[in-house]
Amino acid sequence: MSRRRIFTAIVSVIGAVSLAVLLDRFGVAGIGQMIGGVGGWFVVIAAIDLASVACDAIGVHGFLRSQVAELRFWPVFAAQASGLAINRLTPASSLGEPLKVTMLMSHVPQEAAVSSIVMFNVATIYVGIAAIVLGVPLTLLALDLPPRAELAVALAAAGLVIAALALALAIRRGAIATAIDGLAAVRIVSPARASRWRAQIAGIDAQVRTITRARQGIAGVVGSRLLNWAGSLVLIHAAGIPLTAPLVIATCSVGILITWLSNVIPLGLGIADTGNYVLYGLLGAAPASGLDFTMVNRARTCVLAAMGLTVMLVAHLVRRRG
Repeated sequence: MSRRRIFTAIVSVIGAVSLAVLLDRFGVAGIGQMIGGVGGWFVVIAAIDLASVACDAIGVHGFLRSQVAELRFWPVFAAQASGLAINRLTPASSLGEPLKVTMLMSHVPQEAAVSSIVMFNVATIYVGIAAIVLGVPLTLLALDLPPRAELAVALAAAGLVIAALALALAIRRGAIATAIDGLAAVRIVSPARASRWRAQIAGIDAQVRTITRARQGIAGVVGSRLLNWAGSLVLIHAAGIPLTAPLVIATCSVGILITWLSNVIPLGLGIADTGNYVLYGLLGAAPASGLDFTMVNRARTCVLAAMGLTVMLVAHLVRRRG
């Protein structure tokens, strides 16, 4: 068995065990209650989430097509859905991206697989930062925050702009090469090894610099974000929470930041609950509504992860049969 298949098998087992542990913790009946609480709307939300994953795959496919002449869509969708499921079930989303690359390497060269996933993640970060930077000031206008809190939020938004500029500079210089230089600077890797690694990833960094030319890739990322927002807003409506303008804007901006922070641990346990509790309270809604949203969103994530693991199993069976 090849190393790629061994890695995929190990990650599949980790994902399945993680999902089983989480289902055991929350209880299948409890998750069923959360889903039942929003009724038929949950089917609509699941369909939107599936369409969002398809848009993600369209984005990755677009970044790949800038390097590979012909590539079927199904392997890209399978890799994206599988990686997303694993990201949702593992701490710091640590295994999903390597899984995507590993699955894509069965169909495209390694350099193309790595660069396309890096380009997809960079585009996702940029779209998220843009939404936060544009949405936070609008949210502040609707809130009566203490001056210190307003200053803290403004500094956070400015920090994100600086981070975006730093990322753009790193891409121009060579995103992965910059990371390698950082490892060499703190002596995690030796200068000789860093030099070898830089030579090996030169082609990947060169492809990442062409990110703005892959219009299909960027369109897929933007479409996925729009669908993700739509799913969250439908969830809020289904949970019986009033959809006020400040809440909609905050969900599409500050909500991204809460999601990024909560990805440190599977399903954002603790972080998402606290963040949404405080956010909904500030926006004039009942703070408990933030907890309701978090719990239903957690069930939504479990269903999405289960769908991703199912796609991974189907992809594995198709590959074996092929």
